[in-house]
Amino acid sequence: MAHRSGTILAIGCLVLAVPVWAGQAEEAIERVIKGAAQATATFSETRDAHAVLKRYAQDYLGVQDGEAETRDSIETWLADYESALKQGSTLRFISAVSNLKAGLAGSTAWATYDYLFQAIRSGELEGEDAGKCTTLLRKEASTWLIFHDHCSKTRSGLGR
Repeated sequence: MAHRSGTILAIGCLVLAVPVWAGQAEEAIERVIKGAAQATATFSETRDAHAVLKRYAQDYLGVQDGEAETRDSIETWLADYESALKQGSTLRFISAVSNLKAGLAGSTAWATYDYLFQAIRSGELEGEDAGKCTTLLRKEASTWLIFHDHCSKTRSGLGR
């Protein structure tokens, strides 16, 4: 009987720990997504492409308003942006994530969230995109990496 009650106690402890593990994983997923937005927004100051790219899997494939995006295209965009900055461009970006909700199943996770992306030049708002994203992540070793996301601008005036 002692062996059986020990097994039941161990299973009970495991069941109680699962929500804690899940909560920690969801927090890690949120940090990856918010970190990618922050690294992009601060790139003009840091010029640290690795801070952005380290959050994306090598086989990343995304969709941004109907346009395909790969890890290579992100790397190219960062290189082009850095070149423009070196030539004196005053273009800066602000990126914000809100209403983030994450979930997971094993080594795969997803998150939905709202985004705001603003382009500022010489202190003036030049352009703005706002919309919704769904991001898929997978755990590689001990790191969560984005392997797909789909983001679309919010359209106003949709009548049904």
